[in-house]
Amino acid sequence: MTSQDYKDILMKVENHLAFENRGGIGDQGVCWWHSMFTRNATYLAIYRPELPRPTRSEARQIIEDISANRGVVEIPGFKNLEEFSYAHRDQIQTSLNAAQIVDGGILFGWVRGVTGNHEVAPQKLENMMNDLYLEVRTGRVVYQMLQIEGIMAHAWLVVDMERDGDGYILKVLDSNDRDVYKVYYKRGMKQLLDYDSVPYTSRNAVDYQGYKNAKASFCKRGMTAKDIRDQRNNRQN
Repeated sequence: MTSQDYKDILMKVENHLAFENRGGIGDQGVCWWHSMFTRNATYLAIYRPELPRPTRSEARQIIEDISANRGVVEIPGFKNLEEFSYAHRDQIQTSLNAAQIVDGGILFGWVRGVTGNHEVAPQKLENMMNDLYLEVRTGRVVYQMLQIEGIMAHAWLVVDMERDGDGYILKVLDSNDRDVYKVYYKRGMKQLLDYDSVPYTSRNAVDYQGYKNAKASFCKRGMTAKDIRDQRNNRQN
């Protein structure tokens, strides 16, 4: 598949999670992990609707493999992410909640949400948007943290981006919305109007290396996340 194929996948709502951002600590949501899970599934999941559906135990392992960016994941009995996540919403939500506790608390991942400013000088934001445009043009679906005033931070995926006069139009997949929508940036702005925030690109190099390794293992040796997991377990025993 090409980079454009993955973007096309994310432009369709049936390839999104069947539920919006919710749950988490204090029921404040798990937007960071909701977005990460969606992007991981886009690059790693292969759907096998002709096969029997997984048991709850098997589904839990599929969810863990997707969350961990462990390798290519085969999902039997379903034809897209919307179908799978509708049937296993509770298990996916449990996984996202757990990831928030580990990454957002124990491992102090929440610090990533307070290291930027919610408003910056116009030239700085222009430079950030120019850099974002160049990264999107490479074919990547870009994960971003949105710094909101205070310690709050949101996250979204920039699926595509185009020039628009003296600014840009971003096509984003936001965990608070079921469909892709447009975000507008104009030169001279100090923050985006969406969430009154500044977007900071995050996690892309590491995650994309994981996708590259996963596809190489699958295409060259036919290894899925399950095979990789079994191989590791055998070495430990």
